Amino acid sequence: MITVRPVKKNNKTTMGIGELAAFTAAAVWAFSTLLYKRFSHHLNPLELNVAKGVIASALMAAVLLLTWDSQLPTNELSWGWLIASGIVGIAIGDSAYFGALRNIGPARTLVIESLAPAIAGLLNIALLGVFLSLTAWLGIILTTFGVIIAVKPNQALPTVDRNTYHKGVIFALIAATCQAAGMVLSKGALNDQQVSSLWAATIRLVSGTVAVAAIVAAFKHSSLQRAITLKGIDNKGWLFAAVFFGTFIGLWLQLISVNNTDPAIAQTIFSAAPLMVMTMSLIRKEHITRNMIFGGVLAFGGIVLLLSG
Repeated sequence: MITVRPVKKNNKTTMGIGELAAFTAAAVWAFSTLLYKRFSHHLNPLELNVAKGVIASALMAAVLLLTWDSQLPTNELSWGWLIASGIVGIAIGDSAYFGALRNIGPARTLVIESLAPAIAGLLNIALLGVFLSLTAWLGIILTTFGVIIAVKPNQALPTVDRNTYHKGVIFALIAATCQAAGMVLSKGALNDQQVSSLWAATIRLVSGTVAVAAIVAAFKHSSLQRAITLKGIDNKGWLFAAVFFGTFIGLWLQLISVNNTDPAIAQTIFSAAPLMVMTMSLIRKEHITRNMIFGGVLAFGGIVLLLSG
């Protein structure tokens, strides 16, 4: 499998395969989110995380066998980067995200999650020594504000007690940081040697799924057997569709994106996924607020700035 590197001209990243893959990943994640909602009352978040990880890992293994992809990591450092990326981004990050949803709800969580692109940019400097241009940083800031405005609820949020609120904010900050760190760690592995995006995605997913499975096995309120066998779960076809698009295709596209562009740029484009969910809601004739429209325009302008910088 050929790995395409980002093309740069005059220190500017052109619109290439990395950015296109990021946009497509955001779109398939937005689509799969609508499908995953169907199963929120059948499996708890950790069980659902294990279920989608097992199914997607099997799909990735099948593709690796069919394509005879031999561009797997050959040194310990690349394996370490990818395993750490899976544990940090999928196991810790997703678990913290679910904890934030449980304590402060989706609206507040999405606002804090919008910090992920900026965190990715800072981690990119700290871990990889890569700096973005001023124009790119302005694009990240504008996109972040746009998403924050777009996801702001039209009605007052329900109040929560102080301890619950603080716990939820901490979980959301951990989730945003781990999501960004997972992308940067993946970039570290792909920079270290030439590795196919599919192998990188598979190693990252399997590592994260094994870590989450260990968490599920440790808690009595979750069932590892139920998560793997999906016993008693209706409409499994919709779950497989969500996993195929959101996890299998989406994660693969994320690694293609990170392999071919800066992690902060990729993370900023990923952050537009909530706007795509809103667009799908508009197509389905669901209610769209002025904040959604205004925030969407700002975020689009930020992405244009980001790609031009």
